[in-house]
Amino acid sequence: MSRSQLLVAILLAAYFYLGLPATATLFYELYHVIGIGALYWAYSGFKAAGYFLGAYEYRVPVCLASAAVIVLVPVWVKKLFSTERTGQTNEERL
Repeated sequence: MSRSQLLVAILLAAYFYLGLPATATLFYELYHVIGIGALYWAYSGFKAAGYFLGAYEYRVPVCLASAAVIVLVPVWVKKLFSTERTGQTNEERL
């Protein structure tokens, strides 16, 4: 696990915890400046996600689980496909 993976995981968890409503506001203001309809759809999605995650009882565990997924999935994939060190193919290991 590298420091960059850990930093990205922490930043994503913090973004889920704090940043979804702010992103919705950004898309809302951008929609009114530019007038592109897809921006309003993005605003609606981020607004709903921010509201439902904010009202969800398990908000903190969801944010921590998303951080854990970002850290652990690359480690598992690297372990699964590391045939150079062991000299075995994936089928032989299974």
